[in-house]
Amino acid sequence: MNIYRYIDLFVDGISLSSIYFLGAIGLAITFGVMRVINMAHGEFIMMGAYTGYVVQQYIPNHTISILIALPLAFIITFGAGVLLERLVIRHLYKNPLDTLLATFGISIALQQLAKNIFGTQARPLTAPSWLDGALSINDDLSISYIRIAIILMGILFLLLLLFIMNRTRLGLEIRAVTQNPIMASNMGINPDRINMLTFGFGSAIAGIAGVAIGLFSKVTSELGTEYIVQSFMTVVVGGVGNIFGTLAGAALIGFLQKIIEWFNPSNTLAAQTYMIIFIILFIQFRPRGIFALKGRVKDV
Repeated sequence: MNIYRYIDLFVDGISLSSIYFLGAIGLAITFGVMRVINMAHGEFIMMGAYTGYVVQQYIPNHTISILIALPLAFIITFGAGVLLERLVIRHLYKNPLDTLLATFGISIALQQLAKNIFGTQARPLTAPSWLDGALSINDDLSISYIRIAIILMGILFLLLLLFIMNRTRLGLEIRAVTQNPIMASNMGINPDRINMLTFGFGSAIAGIAGVAIGLFSKVTSELGTEYIVQSFMTVVVGGVGNIFGTLAGAALIGFLQKIIEWFNPSNTLAAQTYMIIFIILFIQFRPRGIFALKGRVKDV
């Protein structure tokens, strides 16, 4: 069989894995540090996508609008995440299952709010013209520029998160609270402040992921629900609260889905079903994921 078909499958797998990584990394951080099951995470993705759409309504130049939309989505979803943590989440830390119910209700409310503001029709988020077309290797292999951009964005975010977590004071404090919140508090770190910033930061990453996802997917109020299940599966398979675990989980799920679709291209629903069955079997043998953190996360 032509080797270029395998290369195309490989690039497809990397592209889908990058999308899952962008969608899940914020959830992994908040779940790892705070033990909060945030069912509204998908709505922060939706919020970021709608931010990109609104910016394009005022700035017709798609390159400039995307460059403005990315930091603006970060700011808006960071603020929304902090607001949610202050008003709701921080009162439910002792009852993690209550956070699931509360954020599930909030996700429904946010979806309805988006419908009231933007309607039920899909809204376009147009990619810049330089992302149109594809990089043609030969007659058998061409890679769309949008796929290349998604992969590069995933790599950029991985490097940025590694820098923040390993080279900044905020990252040091987040890791300390993750490992042992009581000891961190005794060392002068305010766990309540770290929880607030962590939830806001995780929500902001979801907002930026929403802008990226909106470039190749129609923006609707249900956009986040299409990725929330995959995001949770990525976090569980990779290992809660671990960046490399999230990366590994995203790669495993992304490549697995593309391989199953490759063998059965006419039935994507079957591919998702087989993937879920595989993940259920996987967590039976490795319930803490590929990379299990030591410390506070062990008790989750």
